Amino acid sequence: MPDSALALSPEFQSFKSSLTRQRITVEDNTGEGVWTVYDTGPSSVRCPLVMIAPLSGTPEVYYKQVLALSSKGVRVLALEGPICWSEGRWCSSFRHLLNHFNLDKVHLFGAGLGGYLAQKFAEITFRNPMVMSLILCNTFSDTSEYSKGVMPSLFYMMPTFALKRHVLATFPTESNNRHIADSIDFMVEQVEKVERSALASRLVIGCTKNYVEPQRLRHQPITLIEVFDDPGISSTMQEDLQKCYPDAKRAQLKWGGSFPYLAAAHDVNLYILIHLKQYVNTRHSPYQRETEPITE
Repeated sequence: MPDSALALSPEFQSFKSSLTRQRITVEDNTGEGVWTVYDTGPSSVRCPLVMIAPLSGTPEVYYKQVLALSSKGVRVLALEGPICWSEGRWCSSFRHLLNHFNLDKVHLFGAGLGGYLAQKFAEITFRNPMVMSLILCNTFSDTSEYSKGVMPSLFYMMPTFALKRHVLATFPTESNNRHIADSIDFMVEQVEKVERSALASRLVIGCTKNYVEPQRLRHQPITLIEVFDDPGISSTMQEDLQKCYPDAKRAQLKWGGSFPYLAAAHDVNLYILIHLKQYVNTRHSPYQRETEPITE
């Protein structure tokens, strides 16, 4: 039984009771993959906002964005990928998922590993672009720091408790800010919901040495959402990401912790709406045509 303040909140309970959690099986040349998807907003939109779950969570971590943005006319897909042991396999399955939904292009939002995978998908598909824009929150472009002293192959064999302990060790232990403390409690519960194989595969991707080729993404509009207090990634990784995208817009939060989409959701939602406003009444609008966004 969930007991965190956010899990018991009327807002989250409304999310759970009003939206359908879809399980979608897609097949590519490497096999089948099952995606977990929440799809809300106008179904006629062919270029929605797609939110990719972080390593430590399910699509439910974005419930505050799903509810707020869909109420303003944005089509939002919040999703969690299948068990994939490489970013190439993940990107292939993701491409087939987008084809399943008959989407032209997408705007991607990603936090943590979700942000890294969003960049890799944009990189891999740059010759036939499927990504219209990127919103990256507390994420990274290079896994070198995570791969130091780690043998990714060990994650294949680790028991569930060891995998979860490895992930939870990266979480802040406490916060004097009630909103941040509540977000940590909620994310701890989310880790408990992730299956062993799914968690292991995400750790393998995140701890295998690799990097994004930013020159393939620099033509795309990018917003970096940055937190000043405790973003959950090192300052070196933050600076490296900024260097990758010198022309990106930088949306800065004074506080928000490792999970600002929960702790400072109002501000994150505002920055997302500002980013998306440039596409209103265009072919690549995430809004229903003729819908004017409200950013206040």
